Amino acid sequence: MAKLFKVHVLVLAAMVLSWASVAAAGSVTLAWDPNNDGTVAGYNVYWGTQPGVYTNGVSVGNTTTHTVSGLTDGAAYYFVVRSFNSAGVSGPSIEVSRRVGVPYSAAGDISGDRAADFTVYRPSDGMWWTRNSVGSGSSGLQFGAPTDIPVAGDYNGDGKIDAAIFRPSNGMWYVQAASAGFPVQWGTSTDIPVPGDYNGDGKTDAAVYRPSNGTWYLRGAGGGQWGAPTDKVVQADYDGDGITDIAVYRPSTGVWYIRRSLTGAGASMQFGGATDVPVPADYDGDGKSDIAVFRPSDGVWYIVNSGTGQGTSVQWGISTDTPVPADYNGDGRTDLGVYRASTGTWYVRYSGTGTGTGAQWGGATDIPILKK
Repeated sequence: MAKLFKVHVLVLAAMVLSWASVAAAGSVTLAWDPNNDGTVAGYNVYWGTQPGVYTNGVSVGNTTTHTVSGLTDGAAYYFVVRSFNSAGVSGPSIEVSRRVGVPYSAAGDISGDRAADFTVYRPSDGMWWTRNSVGSGSSGLQFGAPTDIPVAGDYNGDGKIDAAIFRPSNGMWYVQAASAGFPVQWGTSTDIPVPGDYNGDGKTDAAVYRPSNGTWYLRGAGGGQWGAPTDKVVQADYDGDGITDIAVYRPSTGVWYIRRSLTGAGASMQFGGATDVPVPADYDGDGKSDIAVFRPSDGVWYIVNSGTGQGTSVQWGISTDTPVPADYNGDGRTDLGVYRASTGTWYVRYSGTGTGTGAQWGGATDIPILKK
């Protein structure tokens, strides 16, 4: 059964589409904002299993929600909406996508409410401290040692992010929640852990990147050579098929190199500079990660929205902040966020409203947790 999620995309006349919920296996419920120009007679929904190729469609009348049934569990689907009236049919909305019938977890969502929580890992004592970003409540968990690297993710597919660590000294992965196949030895002391869902089953996989030879080692999902020793790892789902793509960012040239899981083909894009911090995430809510960087020199975020191909920039943060983008309010779009170690404060700018908030949770030596 696929889980609750939302996607926001542009439709005719700059309308917004959001899709949210799945009622049963093999079905997806979409909901979009209406076109309020007074001429719309109804809407058509189109979908298919390849980006830009829509082999199915249905007219849903003048309503702004529709459940698409009869979908194949485990397959990725791509959707668009068009409005129509007596003059004809509008252009398509931007495409949204989701893999059907597999668990879905939001980055940083420890509590399982589809919104990222404020969580830090304290190396000095191996403590994980979490404060719910929606509602109230907090918790603490001891899991790890000072030299461990936190690799939080949904390793058992229950829709919640689990506390997990990679121990460089022995290459072991330890997961706090009961998860098949863990603990497991996967990697060496000089490897960089790159957890992600590389096989599309809705569960986080153990994986490492070896800078010495630019090779990715994915447990149960292959891997291969992709990158150079000085590249930064930026694994994410860039094509919206529900599978994490292998990707690197090359600071020397500002080029992104992505190996798409959907086709196995490589893609590249120049976006960023030598001192920029790559922050890929789904900022426009279409189910695909967007290429983006945070520039510490001026605290500006530069984003290329995958749905429209248009770039945006927003100032949020200062030079010493750590960027922590995530969906903190559960609306399906990644919010801009920074963690200020000097005060242990999280500053979040909500994507839907542009309003900001701050929450003190953590200390100067804590590591903010957001990974899937």
